[in-house]
Amino acid sequence: MKIITVHFIAKPEYQSALITLCKSMIGPSKAETGCIHYSFYQDLNEENKFFFYEEWKDQSVIDLHNTTKHFLDFQPKLKKMIQGEPAVTVYSVGY
Repeated sequence: MKIITVHFIAKPEYQSALITLCKSMIGPSKAETGCIHYSFYQDLNEENKFFFYEEWKDQSVIDLHNTTKHFLDFQPKLKKMIQGEPAVTVYSVGY
C-alpha cells in the first residue's frame, strides 16, 4: 500500500474556489480501482492551509490515477490557486 500526502497553501483570493475544486476530486478518485482512501482537509488554525490524504493499493494504481481526466484537469487549476509548489510525500506501507 502507498500513502500520499499533499500539503499546500491557497492564495487568499482563491480559497473558496480551491475548496470547490479539491472537493470535486474526492468522488472520482474514490471510485477508481485501487483507491483505499481519499480525503481533503483544511487547517483549523490557518484557513488557507490544506492537504489531501490518500491511500492506494500500489504504485500501478497511482500511475493510472495520474493519467485520469479528472486528475489532469485538476493539476493546472490547482497550481494557479496556490502559493508555491505543493509538498507531496509518498509513503510505502509494508506491514
